[in-house]
Amino acid sequence: MSGVRAKRGPLGIALRIAIVAVVLAVTLLPIAWIILTSLKPRDEWLTDPPTWIPSVWTIDSYSQMWADGGGRALLTSVVVVCASTLIAIVVGSLAAYSFSRFQTGGPHIVSWILSVKFLPAVVFAVPLLLMFTKFGLYNSWLGLIILYTAFSLPFVVWMMKGFFDEVPIEIEESARVDGCSWLGVFARFSVPIAGPGLVATTILTFAFGWSEFFLPLVFAGQENYTITVQLASYFSEAVGLEWGPQAALSVVGMAPMFIAAFAIQKYLIRGMTFGAVKG
Repeated sequence: MSGVRAKRGPLGIALRIAIVAVVLAVTLLPIAWIILTSLKPRDEWLTDPPTWIPSVWTIDSYSQMWADGGGRALLTSVVVVCASTLIAIVVGSLAAYSFSRFQTGGPHIVSWILSVKFLPAVVFAVPLLLMFTKFGLYNSWLGLIILYTAFSLPFVVWMMKGFFDEVPIEIEESARVDGCSWLGVFARFSVPIAGPGLVATTILTFAFGWSEFFLPLVFAGQENYTITVQLASYFSEAVGLEWGPQAALSVVGMAPMFIAAFAIQKYLIRGMTFGAVKG
């Protein structure tokens, strides 16, 4: 009991505050630096010693970033990642429900599907590149959506099967007795009950797709680069180190993830803990 009281005393509170402050500093300082750099004039990008606060606040870096193709990269990222995430969630959830309730493919099929996720994308690069070039899918939104969906499906299936396994089978059996079809049970009961898990899986799938670098680098040209590849293009001998536009594009690239995380954070937390506590 004395140990518990010590942890709750002033020293324990101060220690927790110190730990939280360190974590916040490590996490937020780089983000603050990127935001401030995006608002600095060109002559302050590489000042020595560096200056945190711009002497003159300007959005020239955002204008240059947009002129360099940042707007097109943002549009490509939004279209490709949103479309592939939606398709992967719909198809993956149906497959996961089938694996969970009907043992489709046997007890080890999900582990086999997940193992595909562990293979590096470079293993498939050459044959897929030849195939995409032959069928006109290279350097197209449709080609990127197909690739993103294919590489996202194993993760979605694995995650959603775990969440569907936690849905009480008695509820579904009662619905079946009342004449509801399996598809109706899936849509009306299983998905709403596993909703927090579905939201968590959607956010994680979107985040993985949003940060994907290799696929758009290999399977798209400059006019269809995503934000990740466009960011890397600022590190080259031809362009030099354009810290301002790169910071501006980083801010634009971070915004959708922050907005999504804050908008559905309560569902995300519930989803990550779904099924962890049983009565």
